[in-house]
Amino acid sequence: MKNVYLIYGSNYELIKREIDNIVKDITDVVKYDLQLSPVDEVIDDASMISLFGEKKVVIAENAMFLTTNKSSVDHNIDYLISFLNNNNSENIVIFTCYDDKLDERKKVVKLFREKATVIYKKEVTKKDIPSFVISEFKNMGYIIDYKTASYFSDYVGENIDIIISEINKMTLYKADDKQITIKDINDISSKAFKDNIFDFLDAVQKRNYKKMFECYDDLKIIGEEPIKIISMLGKQLFLIYQVKLLSKNNTQDDIANILKIHPYRVKLALESDFLEYELTDLIKKLHNLDYEIKSGKKDKDHAFESFLLKL
Repeated sequence: MKNVYLIYGSNYELIKREIDNIVKDITDVVKYDLQLSPVDEVIDDASMISLFGEKKVVIAENAMFLTTNKSSVDHNIDYLISFLNNNNSENIVIFTCYDDKLDERKKVVKLFREKATVIYKKEVTKKDIPSFVISEFKNMGYIIDYKTASYFSDYVGENIDIIISEINKMTLYKADDKQITIKDINDISSKAFKDNIFDFLDAVQKRNYKKMFECYDDLKIIGEEPIKIISMLGKQLFLIYQVKLLSKNNTQDDIANILKIHPYRVKLALESDFLEYELTDLIKKLHNLDYEIKSGKKDKDHAFESFLLKL
């Protein structure tokens, strides 16, 4: 069935972009969260004709019952199996699952592979980032050579969410000229973010709340998304955790060599007041916060500010 999709993988932005490519110009789009709604509602909606008299898209997010994880909702899997076997609707149905592995033992998973289009959005490795950048720009009608793509990835970092955000920003700026240059990257890929995020992360490490919220306000003013900041903060807290563990048996220079980072970053991490158990707790909370924001369960600004106040 060309009109039923299952898209899975651990990166939200990669899955979202795949959905955008499928949906394109269709305006009648309905979303369900399968952590809150039973799959029965999705199937019933997908079987109905659009009120606007056109093809519609039904997106069913968080189909975690297709993995080894337990679902918080009681889904009628037999009804889903019947739908996959007998679907004759022209509507597009997209199931998403934010996990790198499906439970291949399940009958419904095997049926998805047989009857639907199953797409795995594999996480992009560091060595593949320049090629990913080239491909993303190409898909949007822009040209960037490998050297410039490498410079771009070095400039904005290795986080895919951030890379995609910066690509979108660049395409808006270069709407009349489709060739991306190093000068464009220097001009558009915001240095302000790097400067402000460094100050913000430093304030978090020192629990300097006044400075923390001043930096966060600056980041919001220049249009940076909480999801992007959460990702950077999570990486920094994990780095501090690694440094503190390694510091028990290694010198600062040894740690810098092991983690392949500048010795000054090791020094700053060691100055952090956070204890190891606090760091592991905060990293878990950030992971949950990231999921809750992306799945629409919490308002991004309010949720992140509440998190900061509890540090």
